[in-house]
This record gives sequence, structure tokens and C-alpha cells, in this order.
Amino acid sequence: MAVGEMLSLGKRETLVEAIAEELIRYIAANNLRGGDRLPSERELVERIGASRLPLREALCMLKGLGIIEAKHGKGIFVKRLDISAVFAMLSPLLRTQADIDVNQVFAVRFYLEVGIAEVAAVQRTDENLATMQAAIDGMRECFDRQSDYVRHDMAFHQELGRATGNPVFRVLMTSIADLLTELQYFYRDDVDFRAKALAEHQEILEAVRARDAQRAKAAAREHLRNATERIVPGKRAERL
Repeated sequence: MAVGEMLSLGKRETLVEAIAEELIRYIAANNLRGGDRLPSERELVERIGASRLPLREALCMLKGLGIIEAKHGKGIFVKRLDISAVFAMLSPLLRTQADIDVNQVFAVRFYLEVGIAEVAAVQRTDENLATMQAAIDGMRECFDRQSDYVRHDMAFHQELGRATGNPVFRVLMTSIADLLTELQYFYRDDVDFRAKALAEHQEILEAVRARDAQRAKAAAREHLRNATERIVPGKRAERL
């Protein structure tokens, strides 16, 4: 979008929502990234053709979503987008309003993560391997603390997504990270279960380390099948 071009509001549900949507389009069209400065409020008012009040409300909406940030005396800047934080904030609504249940999450996780493990085995870096090993070490140290164990478990799977080198895989994994965290609490709080899961994570890592895509794919498939079997009967609908 050219610098002097007026934003086109069109017909939207509300003026504030229209302005917010057009600001997002403006950021995307101009390829603005984290740290880039937006035009001043006065310039935006002139481009949009609306008053300051709805513009400020729209800016507040974008601030709440973590898209922009205001720096006192400096202006309004695009914020580096933290997909994980955005979805963590929205996941309670996703679970309730989208009628997501445990079986659906497991189905997506199965097909997504098996493919991710296969690609990661080919594309991974030494840095990815070190981060995944650190996550497994953290799991091992937290056998008796479920919440800490879960945190390291999720870190492993997030890094596996990054190891593909494909930002789309990374975004997909990040987008369901909070739902996957919730799944962990469907399992019986059993140290033996966690020990078995740890061994399965290590097998995935060793396959990825060896750049053996088929072995990594099989290890991920086995881990997810076992994870499904570890669900405590009767807990399937309690949390999601």
C-alpha cells in the first residue's frame, strides 16, 4: 500500500473492527516487522477518514492481541508476533466455542507430529538436537513434579517442530501447544507412565539425530499411540 493511499474500510461489523482489520492489512502490505514504526495517529486519522476515538480503540484492540505496542514519546510500533502467546490467550475460547474434544486433538496431533518427526530428521541442526536433549533432561529431573515435567515435554515437541526448518510446521505446532498441554492432564499422574514416555522421546531424538526419517516417523507414531492408551478412562471429556 502506498504511503499516501487511504485505507479502505468497506463494510464491516463495526467501525472499530474495520479500522483494526485495515491496520493489520496495512502492516502486512507494507511488510512491517517487529520494531517497525507505524505512522502517527494524525497520519492514520487522515488516511482512514475516521475520528481519533475509534482509531484509538482499534489500536487498543491490536495492543491486546500483541500485534502493536506504544512506546512513550516515540510512537506506535509493530510488535514481534508471539504466536504461542496469542493462542495461549485464545485457547480457552477455542476449546469451548469450537467444541474441541480430546479425540479430535489427538487425531490432529497424530498426523501432524508423525510428519514433523520425519521432516525434522532430515532438516534438524545441532542446535535443535541440543535443545531437544535439554528438554528430555528436564523431563528426567522432574519425574515427581507433573507440571514441570509437562513443561519440558511440550518444549521437546515445540523444538521438534522448529527442527523441520519449515515455519508453517512451527506455527501449526505453536497454535495447538496449549491444547497439547491440557492433554497431559488426562494421563494418570504415574511415574512409570512418565518413564515410558521419556524413553519414547529419547528414541525419537536418537532417530532424528541419526537423520533416519523412517525411524523417526515410526518412533513418533509409537509414542503417540502409547500416549492415547495412557489416557485415564472417564477423563476424556473433563478438561477440554
